[in-house]
Amino acid sequence: MNWRQPVFVLWLLALSLVPAAGEEAGVSVRNAWIRESPPGNSMMAAYMELRNNTSRPKVLVAASSSGFQRVMIHRTVLKDGMAGMDHLSQIELAANANLSFAPGGYHLMLMNPKRTLRAGDPVVINLEFRGGLVLPVDFEVRK
Repeated sequence: MNWRQPVFVLWLLALSLVPAAGEEAGVSVRNAWIRESPPGNSMMAAYMELRNNTSRPKVLVAASSSGFQRVMIHRTVLKDGMAGMDHLSQIELAANANLSFAPGGYHLMLMNPKRTLRAGDPVVINLEFRGGLVLPVDFEVRK
């Protein structure tokens, strides 16, 4: 046996320990979209379906995007018959569960877009979870 065989075996073993792309995150996102708004509007909203594919809760603590001055986690609430928004510092995503960000509920509030966005434009928003996980998500602007 030459010296290359043990090195090759160690290399294969190391590769088997590397998780597949996104697997270590345990979180998946579907149907990520941003509602198109009139030019000059300083606020937009983003929606998505979050899925925790793990047996432990995941906590979304922040979101950011280079396309906006600020991104905040919000929830629409009804108080005395009036719709309002609550700013949330975090959202817990239960183990093996889905969480819908949809009009009239949870959403990402996108403040001060850096350019006018039209239907079909792509936008990357980074979802930041407790423990240091940052998940870049491709959103599409829709009418």
